[in-house]
Amino acid sequence: MAERAEREGVLSERNIALLREAYEAIGEDGLEGAAAWDLIDDDILIRDRPEAPDPQTYRGREGARKALAVSDESFESFAMVPVEMIPVGDRHVVVVLKMSGRGRGSGVPVEETIAHLWTVRDGKAVALQVYTDPDDALRDARAAGNADQG
Repeated sequence: MAERAEREGVLSERNIALLREAYEAIGEDGLEGAAAWDLIDDDILIRDRPEAPDPQTYRGREGARKALAVSDESFESFAMVPVEMIPVGDRHVVVVLKMSGRGRGSGVPVEETIAHLWTVRDGKAVALQVYTDPDDALRDARAAGNADQG
């Protein structure tokens, strides 16, 4: 039991370091920077918030580019800044983010807190689910972590 907890602790720290590096790389270079792709699996699966007007599922590098392009097309000065990273088990991390921008057509400023639930395997981010409510992301991460152990 202690060995498993120690292994999960080490993996959790690695997962947080991986995601911190990925957010920094994407913030600096977008998805065009090679550093981001070193951390993201080629077959990554990205799911929008279910309550989004037209929620989409994206797969792979091209899908990841499309997912980011949707935000860039909708907002000027778009930014997502991680404010908290919460490890859940040895494969999941919930990242609480401040998302901000200005509506491209309306000019209306938008700022909200959202969450990303990441699944990490073999040192790469393999899945991302976006949430409006960080508590929902934590609930689903815990459920996924329990399923992984079962």
